[in-house]
Amino acid sequence: EKNGVADDPLGFFMMDDRRQLTEDLIQARLILEPALAALAAQNGSEEEIKDLERILEELEKLIRDKKDYSEKDSQFHAQIATCSHNRVMTNLIPVITEGVRVFADSVEETEYEQTLLSHRRILKHPDGRGEDARQEMYFHLMYNHNRYRIGS
Repeated sequence: EKNGVADDPLGFFMMDDRRQLTEDLIQARLILEPALAALAAQNGSEEEIKDLERILEELEKLIRDKKDYSEKDSQFHAQIATCSHNRVMTNLIPVITEGVRVFADSVEETEYEQTLLSHRRILKHPDGRGEDARQEMYFHLMYNHNRYRIGS
């Protein structure tokens, strides 16, 4: 199947070294998403935070049922970008998280419990405590990065 620009706006499918691409995507998330979580904690409206909570509840149900939650996880991170009120990140984060989801297939065992805990901790800070949200997102992404490195 041939991918077009709309399907792959950053050209991920044209890159040969999938392992390096995944490492680069994870690194980009580590650079961007902790700051985004801080902005979301500071800028998210009450309605946007309720949407984030709803997505998290749906994600948690999938995790409890031990079902594939990767799409809902991407929605969670995209909603954090929405809460940040940064329109560039609102468009960029879904592309990056989808890229990681597609290319990081070398981690064999899904980590349910840590994902539940990490997402709850990130959501715990929609009260303007941006630095706490930043730190929780950083820990979450580093945990996943380390799992990827060990699994690949």
